[in-house]
Amino acid sequence: MDIIRPHLKTLFLSHQNADPDAIGSLYFLQNRYDGDVALPNPPDRKGKPLAEYLCMEYILPPLREEYEQYVILDTPNPSQLEPINPPEEKTIIIDHHPVDGWGREIYSEDRTSCAEIVFDMEDPDVLARDEGIGLLAGILTDTSGFRRGDSKTFRTTATIMERSGADIQDVYQVISSKRTYSEKICRLKGAERSSHIRENGFLIAYTFVNSFESSVCEMLLGAGADISFSGSQRGDDFLISSRGRNDLIRYDLDLGRMFHNLADEHENIYGGGHYGAAVLKGEGDVTEYMKLVVDGSRDMIKEKEVSRPLE
Repeated sequence: MDIIRPHLKTLFLSHQNADPDAIGSLYFLQNRYDGDVALPNPPDRKGKPLAEYLCMEYILPPLREEYEQYVILDTPNPSQLEPINPPEEKTIIIDHHPVDGWGREIYSEDRTSCAEIVFDMEDPDVLARDEGIGLLAGILTDTSGFRRGDSKTFRTTATIMERSGADIQDVYQVISSKRTYSEKICRLKGAERSSHIRENGFLIAYTFVNSFESSVCEMLLGAGADISFSGSQRGDDFLISSRGRNDLIRYDLDLGRMFHNLADEHENIYGGGHYGAAVLKGEGDVTEYMKLVVDGSRDMIKEKEVSRPLE
């Protein structure tokens, strides 16, 4: 697939707090093309050790050079690149999320990770072991440890392993990291402050914290919630993370689509993600938007006319 023009001076970009899917995809394409990598800020807890293992060099703002081509990975909305602002007319967007109509987009909804898309694009006969680890890390984390995905996902995973010689245990050794003291305290406080409601047998939990929103959401799922929300206030801005159990797709309960629709109804708000993991952020009061997402999840369950039997 002739998407990236190799003769142009290229910058590869991805979203704030880049995760292993972003890091692995960036590394793979940088190896295939002569370009630089830039990130709005340092990678997240799992992305950072992967970038260090791959010895991947990246530029942080401010950017001091102009590029002829900007290839943006795993980033459906330009707000996720702030403070980097690439010229739209020079951008190519490669993503597995619905893209908000900016740049020249390559979007594949039936793929669970950006790593699968970039591998499909290049389809190399031979992969370096480090390339394989980067791509496998992206697939592993975006499928929640292969709890999501279809036959295409597993075929691609097997092909990457065969061509690179890497295996899943290699990936776990790279991205596994112990929780910091701050994260542990945040999870405990999130649990202490949490509330929950029930809708047609689905348990919906929500809480407010100062950081580690996604980690707190995962903790609430582990405690028994079917859908969880964790929000924080950051000055005039808010951020709400969400997580859902893996069987939400069976009920067609799409948290990413719900957040995307909410963002369309409000100014200066971005929302999107997957069925079982999504983010809503922008200007406003986190308590106001938390009520909207909790009510929205209840409405979504009612509209789909689905229920979960009490066990």
